[in-house]
Amino acid sequence: MRVNLVEKMSTRVATAGAVEGEALAELARARLQYEAEIERVNTTIANIEAQLKPARYYLEIRLDRARHLLIQSDAAIVEVAVACGFVSASHFSKCYRELYARSPQQERVDRKQLLAA
Repeated sequence: MRVNLVEKMSTRVATAGAVEGEALAELARARLQYEAEIERVNTTIANIEAQLKPARYYLEIRLDRARHLLIQSDAAIVEVAVACGFVSASHFSKCYRELYARSPQQERVDRKQLLAA
């Protein structure tokens, strides 16, 4: 009877081990799928960022040119905007403010104050 009990327990342990092994294998597969999905998403995000960088770089070149024109000339802000490739003065001002944390008008006022001092 004792041998029979030991055999039953051994069988149950082996069966539990097999089930546990299958569960671990399933978890491992799920983790690999998850990691592959995360890698795919990260690659997609990196590609999107890489595509935006040239546009941002070009915008900053235009805004840098605009800043020099604002400081060195007396041209109207709308003329500076058009000269630097902006369709409207409002879009130009918005982009300028986002990059330099000040409006084109504030840039002009500060320039006049520096010249007056």
